[in-house]
Amino acid sequence: MRRILLSLILCAQSASISASGPAVFHTASFGGSRSVSLSLAEGRPARDRAFDFDVVITLSEFDSGGTVLYRDGGRHEASVRCVSPAMVRINSADYAIDVSARPGADWKHDLWAALCSAPVS
Repeated sequence: MRRILLSLILCAQSASISASGPAVFHTASFGGSRSVSLSLAEGRPARDRAFDFDVVITLSEFDSGGTVLYRDGGRHEASVRCVSPAMVRINSADYAIDVSARPGADWKHDLWAALCSAPVS
C-alpha cells in the first residue's frame, strides 16, 4: 500500500516537473552575485525496495539577475528513502537525513523533503 501511495505522489511530482520544467528543491547562494540550484529532472519508484524513489538531479548556476551562467548536462542519480531511517543514496554512499533539520541547510535534506514531505490530499 505504501508503494502505491508513493507511486501516486511521484506521478503528481512528475506531472509538475513536466508542466513547469525541473522542480528546484535546493538553492545555495555564493557571495550574493551567484547561486546554484538543484532540481528534480526525473523520478520513478525505486528499483531497490529499501528505497522509495530513484531520481535524476540537475544543477544550474545563475547570476543575481536570474540569467543562467551554467547548466550541467550530467545525470546525477540518487535514491531516497522516506521512512525511518530517512536516507539519500548517491552512488553507493548512504547519507542519513535529519528530518528535523531546517530547510535550506543541506541539499540532501531538501531532496528528501521535496519527495517525502509533499502534501497528500
